[in-house]
Amino acid sequence: MNIEVRLCPKEQSYILHNIYPLYLHDIAEIWGIRPNRFGIFEKEDISTLTEQSKQLDVWWGQPSVLFPYLITVDDIAAGLALVSTAPHVPSRNIQYYLSDFFVLRTFRRQGVAQRAAELVFDQFQGTWELQTNPTERNMSTQIFWRKTLNTYTGGRYTEHDGVHPEKGDVLVLRFNNK
Repeated sequence: MNIEVRLCPKEQSYILHNIYPLYLHDIAEIWGIRPNRFGIFEKEDISTLTEQSKQLDVWWGQPSVLFPYLITVDDIAAGLALVSTAPHVPSRNIQYYLSDFFVLRTFRRQGVAQRAAELVFDQFQGTWELQTNPTERNMSTQIFWRKTLNTYTGGRYTEHDGVHPEKGDVLVLRFNNK
């Protein structure tokens, strides 16, 4: 199995646009998000996936600040990782923020997500942060990140409770891979 992570060029952005609604559907259960009246997982009254897709275009608008990664397995689209840098980081003293990370269910429990996360982290050396839902309904994700970060950092990562301005309570995980 060949797992790769690469920046997704604008001309292939449609691939991430295809995956993104699946990601939102997947995390809706964890965060208790309901679709809007049009069946789209957005707060706004967005009525089509095409409209929603336009919001994702911001990731190609600042190429030295925002980094949209495509995860592939044997050249098949398998997920996404969205990495941001200042000023789009939630905390001071953080250089890199893993804003969104998602692997399609077809590729889960095969080591794809862990390897993809490591490949994403290897793209930049410095202080990283990621956040996830701290509740019981998200235990599998918490276990995944703890295991992945423990392996990747040799146990040198921190975690604490935090508050995200939109999501509310979050579990904040930080590490430095310099």
